[in-house]
Amino acid sequence: MGEDRGSWTGPGGLRVTAVRLTGAHRVWADFAGVRGATALLVTRDGVPVGRGYYPSVEDLAEIVDLAELRSG
Repeated sequence: MGEDRGSWTGPGGLRVTAVRLTGAHRVWADFAGVRGATALLVTRDGVPVGRGYYPSVEDLAEIVDLAELRSG
């Protein structure tokens, strides 16, 4: 997740975005129990999926079928 932010889409309006945890993202990620410099934000049609923020791809894979994600 280096300097650029990545973004992936999936079926049914699913979107996964790599975000820096600063400002409001840090507040919401802390609320979701995610600490660190970056996280993966998961939404469906703009609404958080599960806890919304996930610290790793491994954690994300528990709720999202990674094979269905496409770059973009």
